[in-house]
Amino acid sequence: MLKRKIFNIIQEWKNTKNKECLLIKGARQVGKTFIVDEFSKQYESYIKLNFIENPELKEIFDGEISAIEIYKKMSLKIPNIKFIEGRTLIFLDEIQDCPNARTALKFLAIDNKYDVIASGSLLRNKL
Repeated sequence: MLKRKIFNIIQEWKNTKNKECLLIKGARQVGKTFIVDEFSKQYESYIKLNFIENPELKEIFDGEISAIEIYKKMSLKIPNIKFIEGRTLIFLDEIQDCPNARTALKFLAIDNKYDVIASGSLLRNKL
């Protein structure tokens, strides 16, 4: 893999974050998903929600969006996922297509049990 500066920035976020989610914005097809997929290899558990590829996953963020409710809904919607505190990365890909997920980032950050990265394009136009 070509080493990218963004990988180092993501690693720095992981090492220094304090109740923060990471939001990666950029144009379409520039490698946002690829770099997060590569970064995820250092975690024991990787939970990836792509809201364009799997639009039914948006339902996870309907209704109550407390962190505990989101984790419950994820477990019901996605078979065989594992939540391991401190060793799980949750990736919300194409987040521009799920406004409720963008709102939920606040609650996932406050919970701080798992690392959360979101990515999307055209976010400036959607927020």
